[in-house]
Amino acid sequence: MILKKTDGWGVGIALETTAGQGTALGHIFEHLCRIMSGVNAKERIKACLDSCHIFAAGYDIGTPEGYDKVMTDFNRLIGFDRLVCFHVNDSKKGLGSRVDRHEHIGKGCIGKKFFELLMKDKRFKNIPKIIETPKDKDTKNDKMNLALLKKMAGYTTR
Repeated sequence: MILKKTDGWGVGIALETTAGQGTALGHIFEHLCRIMSGVNAKERIKACLDSCHIFAAGYDIGTPEGYDKVMTDFNRLIGFDRLVCFHVNDSKKGLGSRVDRHEHIGKGCIGKKFFELLMKDKRFKNIPKIIETPKDKDTKNDKMNLALLKKMAGYTTR
């Protein structure tokens, strides 16, 4: 209905993965695939991967093998052409907990390896990555998380 009412606007909708709390849809890629396949204007439906959410949903992204498998599965079911954004955050809760609790980069149960892999993955170089970690009043933690991600990506400061 929303897509029909906004026909011609040139904007889309990004479906975000969920942690799967309660009866929420979207914690497995098949859910998003099914939703996307039921929409007429398929080119306007995109995807956002949230690292905490997919980890809490049971996708083991903390190892190189797990990362490769998850990304392969996502590409097969949804497609990297539909991926428009990452929400980048660690998880306070364990793999498959289905609890959505964000943590600072490398300080939670996902660990640093996933973020290193993501930040060096050339397929996602131009896809925005939004830091969604716990906030403080002076943005000190955001600056710390951003500096760590830049370092993992190989950016150097002058």
